[in-house]
Formats: sequence, C-alpha cells, structure tokens
Amino acid sequence: AMIDYLASLDPSVFVLDYDFNAPTSEHLAATHEKLFCAFRRAHPTTPVIMLSKSIAPSHATADTARRREIILRTYENALARGDNAVFFIDGTTIVDEDSHVDGVHPTDHGFICMANGIEPTLKKALEKAYNK
Repeated sequence: AMIDYLASLDPSVFVLDYDFNAPTSEHLAATHEKLFCAFRRAHPTTPVIMLSKSIAPSHATADTARRREIILRTYENALARGDNAVFFIDGTTIVDEDSHVDGVHPTDHGFICMANGIEPTLKKALEKAYNK
C-alpha cells in the first residue's frame, strides 16, 4: 500500500530514506528496489536521492553495512539501466558521534548534520532536473 501511495505523489524530488524503519535487512532487500522501480515508472524524470542509515560510524554494525549495500545495489542497478536522475548518500558520512541520543534517534545537532549532509546532493539533483 505504501509503494502505491508514494508512487501516486508528485514531488519535485524524492528522498528515499526508510532504512531505519525497515524492520530487517531482508525486508529492506525485498522492498527497496521494488519501491524505487514503482516510483520511477510513475515519475521517469523526478530526481531520487537514496540515503542509507544516517548513523555515526561507531554505531554501525555488520547489519548497517548490509543495508547500505542493499540501497547501493538499487542505485547501481538504476544507473546500469541508464537512469541519470538518481543519487546515493552514505548516511554514515553525514553524521557524527553527537548526532543521536541513543545511536538511533537524532538530536537537534543530528538533524542539522543530516540537513547539511543532504543539501549538496539535493541542490545538484534539483539543478540537474530543472535548470536545463
């Protein structure tokens, strides 16, 4: 139901960031590319930014790495199909040790880090799509 709903929206850009909310890496693997492809069919030129879990490297686990690889695979598959309106951000590169209260929930500082970390890619995506 969420895939159909998200594909029905008409955003200027879609930030695909639900790693934290996927209950398992298996769930993420079963739904991430499926969601992206459904959205892409409905919106063939809308920029899509794929973001892996924004977690400080010291809190990252083997599961964090697996989830990142799942998201990266969706991104690489899109590129291989010739999609030039996709972008990938490794969430571990945009936050620091003070970004989360408990390794999961962002502090105000964490939200600022996330916004600052996403902003350059967001600007690039929007400029590429709409300033031709």
